[in-house]
Amino acid sequence: MLIALAVFIASPGVAQDRSATDGVAEDNTLNKEQRTRWLGIYRDEAAAYEMFRSDSREGSASQAELLQLQPAPILTFTNPVRVRDTHGAAFVWTNDGRPEVIGAIWSVISPVDSNQRRLSHEFHSLSLVGIDTKHEPRVSRRGAVPDWTTTEAGVTPAEIPNAPVPAQTERMRLTQMRQFARGFEAKIPTGLSDGQGSLRLLAQPLYRYQSKRHHVIDGTVFAFVMGTDPELVLLIEAIDLDAGPQWRFAAARLANLPLILEYKREKVWECGRAMPYVGDQPHFLYWGVSARDRLVE
Repeated sequence: MLIALAVFIASPGVAQDRSATDGVAEDNTLNKEQRTRWLGIYRDEAAAYEMFRSDSREGSASQAELLQLQPAPILTFTNPVRVRDTHGAAFVWTNDGRPEVIGAIWSVISPVDSNQRRLSHEFHSLSLVGIDTKHEPRVSRRGAVPDWTTTEAGVTPAEIPNAPVPAQTERMRLTQMRQFARGFEAKIPTGLSDGQGSLRLLAQPLYRYQSKRHHVIDGTVFAFVMGTDPELVLLIEAIDLDAGPQWRFAAARLANLPLILEYKREKVWECGRAMPYVGDQPHFLYWGVSARDRLVE
């Protein structure tokens, strides 16, 4: 399944099941059939979550709305920079088309048993309100895996400086969004023992959408990657405001390392090192949720 697609069809609200190999050599530990089986596991792991958009401003918990998992992954990836044959898939959960949660399910060869792969789960809220989730109880090597529930917004949108008015056509707006994305640079700060340097922007957006309810005229999800593994997610949206349409951006992490995002060499966003194994933050990271037979026989 990890084959680069040469064409991206920019259809609003449609996830693209594609790999972002971009010339990066893949690990051949698993053959094509085994990778296909693992992609099925990643899909099943994602589908086991029920995720809800929960806006306390709108009343009680009864106002929670079930999010829709887009069944096709928006990205399948590998990370040759990291050890133990990292590969996985990224998914989005949406509300009226807008992605409210992005998540990555991935696996690595177990350091204690090479016949097994350990599965990890990572999510980040892209919502402007809280996110609540339901999942059957799970027990990992560390003990019970916590539920993920956050009451705060996952991202803080900001206006793109000196941006032109959103274009009238979908094709021209996509051109604008690509131009904006190329103006951003994501990096891991220097001086860390476990990684540093610039991350690579994938040329094609992972997901494109529109949402009347959320006043999104047009929007895209871009990713900055290590290998082909998404580390920082960049949303670029044309928002319909009372004062007129406006381009905005928002950033979210899919990494445990500190990250910095710059736009035209000016810092516009940053985050510190992530706290794993907790369930009350907009970012949820749990390494080694479970383990499976490496070959998925």
